[in-house]
Amino acid sequence: METKMGFRHKLAYSFFNLTAYKEFLRQGVGKSIFYIFLVTIIFSTIVNIITLSSFNSDISKVQAKFINEAPNFTLENGVLSIDSTQPIYYKHDGQTLIVDTSGATTLSALSPYNNGVYIDANSITFRQNYHTLKTLKFSDFANIGANNNTFREALSVFKFMYNVTLLFIDPMLSFLENLFSVFLILGPGTLIISSIIGFKLNYSKSCTLSFYAMTSSILIEALLNVAQIDIPEFYILYYIIALIYCVLAIKKIKNIDNSNLNVTK
Repeated sequence: METKMGFRHKLAYSFFNLTAYKEFLRQGVGKSIFYIFLVTIIFSTIVNIITLSSFNSDISKVQAKFINEAPNFTLENGVLSIDSTQPIYYKHDGQTLIVDTSGATTLSALSPYNNGVYIDANSITFRQNYHTLKTLKFSDFANIGANNNTFREALSVFKFMYNVTLLFIDPMLSFLENLFSVFLILGPGTLIISSIIGFKLNYSKSCTLSFYAMTSSILIEALLNVAQIDIPEFYILYYIIALIYCVLAIKKIKNIDNSNLNVTK
């Protein structure tokens, strides 16, 4: 007899109730996909809302500073001109912006800084870790014109599009990524592990188990993102944690009464 479980029960049981994995298998791969869809949307949205809170605050400060302090400028026919006779220096969070169309400085003005951007009348140069990454010449975009108004509009459009991307597009992409992870990596891995343990599952059951087992990995990834902690090659740890849950769940199921569970068909 199938036990009814709400989403919150499945979410909690996926962490600490290995016996529940037997019921997860009974309910099939369809419900497991819907479960991981909800998990992905919820955690992705929470992380992205926190990210957007910081981003929107920063971009609003940039907009306010630009409106109140930026001199008038025009970019026309591949040449930038700014209504300022002195170079402009702006520093924020380890980044340095130098703007000088008067010719008073050269690119060497950026040399003392680790990360920064240098803009003169003809080009824009990006620098990171004391190395020049790329220089873009305005003449390559001679058909593009800009001024204070268009820049303000561009900032507003960028802010809107970034919010839309993180709130609506990114969660769906994360869901598709999780499907890919299960169907191509975790599912086959669980299939092999179950055979080694001696409780052979078919591919569909292996994927079903994997969807619930990856909940902890998704939670850890979300917490790391919120805390802005970067772990190199985290995806390896991501898969290891999920597979450990699969191993523990399979061993638990193997040791309980599974007379009503058809795991091979």
